[in-house]
Amino acid sequence: MRTGPGSGGRGHRTTRWRLLREDVLIGELSEYGCDRPYSLAHFTPGPGWENVRPLFEAWAARRGTDPDGAASAAPTGPLRDLGLRLAPVDGRRPPLRLFKDCTVRIDGSEARLRHWHGN
Repeated sequence: MRTGPGSGGRGHRTTRWRLLREDVLIGELSEYGCDRPYSLAHFTPGPGWENVRPLFEAWAARRGTDPDGAASAAPTGPLRDLGLRLAPVDGRRPPLRLFKDCTVRIDGSEARLRHWHGN
């Protein structure tokens, strides 16, 4: 179910996140809706974006079926090695570690966030 501006969806609270690599700001995500199981967000690049942009673009370009996961593993491996995390701007929750607590796919100015239940 997709909710967001103009979709008539209710109950989705807006959350803002900072995507970080150590103390370097990669960018910010502002959630605006959902397309279950993903939260939809606008992405605004930060100072560290250009260093990781090609890795996110390679992952965003990955389409189609992947029965054994091998095709998806190739572009995500280098992203996993970066140790990225999402920190909520409001500081009310602990940061989420990419590929341990959540995933974030960034394609241009749009992002899709999925975090595991319990976080």
